[in-house]
Amino acid sequence: MPGRKRYNRIVVWMRRAMRVRDNIALYAAIQDANEVVPVLCLNTEKRYEFDTPRRRYVRSAIASLDSELRSRGSQLFVLSGDIVDELPRFAKEVGAEVVFGVDVYDPVSLNRDQQLRRGLFRAGVELLLLKDRVIFEKQEILNQSRQPFKVFTPYKKAWLEFSDSIPPLLPDIRSVSSPADADGRFSLSRQKSFANADRDTEAVGLRQLKQFVKRKVLSYKEQRDFPALEATSKLSAALSLGVISIRQVYWAAIEQKRNADKRGRENIDTFISELIWREFYYQILANYPHAAERSFRDEFNKLDWSENKKYFTAWCEGRTGYPIVDAGMRQLVQEGWMHNRVRMIVASFLTKDLHISWQWGEKFFLEHLCDADIASNNGGWQWAAGTGTDASPWFRIFNPVSQGKRFDPNGDYVRKYVPELKNVPPEFIHSPWMMDAKSARGIGFGKEYPAPIIDHAVERDVAIEMYKKAASRK
Repeated sequence: MPGRKRYNRIVVWMRRAMRVRDNIALYAAIQDANEVVPVLCLNTEKRYEFDTPRRRYVRSAIASLDSELRSRGSQLFVLSGDIVDELPRFAKEVGAEVVFGVDVYDPVSLNRDQQLRRGLFRAGVELLLLKDRVIFEKQEILNQSRQPFKVFTPYKKAWLEFSDSIPPLLPDIRSVSSPADADGRFSLSRQKSFANADRDTEAVGLRQLKQFVKRKVLSYKEQRDFPALEATSKLSAALSLGVISIRQVYWAAIEQKRNADKRGRENIDTFISELIWREFYYQILANYPHAAERSFRDEFNKLDWSENKKYFTAWCEGRTGYPIVDAGMRQLVQEGWMHNRVRMIVASFLTKDLHISWQWGEKFFLEHLCDADIASNNGGWQWAAGTGTDASPWFRIFNPVSQGKRFDPNGDYVRKYVPELKNVPPEFIHSPWMMDAKSARGIGFGKEYPAPIIDHAVERDVAIEMYKKAASRK
């Protein structure tokens, strides 16, 4: 928290902190200023007109933030243009002495923040960025050599040792004193794209969290890998935009753990471990920024990736002929979300069956996921590709058929997203090309649904040789 210096007016930049509750920058500004000016900058309104799941969710998060602020006597002040130009101009116009915001960790955002800091300084305004996206950041947790961790398990052990120092949630904000926007110049209502956006996103996120920890978290470890079950939290999108805080999620899980039996505590510990994975990837990106642009492990920058655009398009469209892969990709495009087990399967398929760079897949995910998060997305893709820190060994290659049989045994998940296969018997649902003529009658296999574009057994061997060659160049 900042010191108790008193300001007349503070601008709070709400990027990636689109909530009123447990918002460190907003709460600090209310303590330190007579008036607070919450603000977001939209590069261009047209960005929000495209009707994809991700755009709908972003629109709703912004509209919800404005609604929550208005219920407390304030509003969201909306700027249009480049944040580097617009925020210094706005801060000077409203007479702010300082801008509060939250820290981010990817190289592109860090570079922009440096430019913004210089622009604000020229306008006579200070920029203060606070920790909010994570519980422990950057170099708060180091190994015995005082270096950032590169392997998850020892990082997790150290993280848990620090967990006694995690602060409680902030008190609820009941009112926000802000200057009047007399002519409505900065009102969200001037942005037509937001006219019909859902304005209940923060409340929905909190209800979703409450329902998850009350029921699903107690069987999380046992059921989380089965995509046909509604067994995961689905809080990743809310966390990505800061609609809810990581602290709210952590403390909700801890509160439930206090009342759980041994089995329930084990399930909750597994969920908390997933929160720590998120923290791990954030500190990796903060301390090893090269991972955002290239393979974490240098030898795998020499992989001979394919640039087969026909195969990549088939993967993007869910037309590979491997049902579990296609179901996942169709879920992504239709819903802006994909089950985590399936994310691993489709990522392995792209990199180790189609031999296409993880960077192509990473970019596609960022464009479509409602929970698009550079650190977690990058970490997950490099893990699956075998190129990152704590990575799955490069010789571990997911078999899409056996993965489907194990985690979607009845084919319920596949049938939901690949309706062409709805009548395929369970024993063939993950390998429909193996059906006999009688079983395949009336299904249209090979016409309505494509035959496999590659042979997994063949491409697995190709991948092993490709990785082995790259590793030998070390």
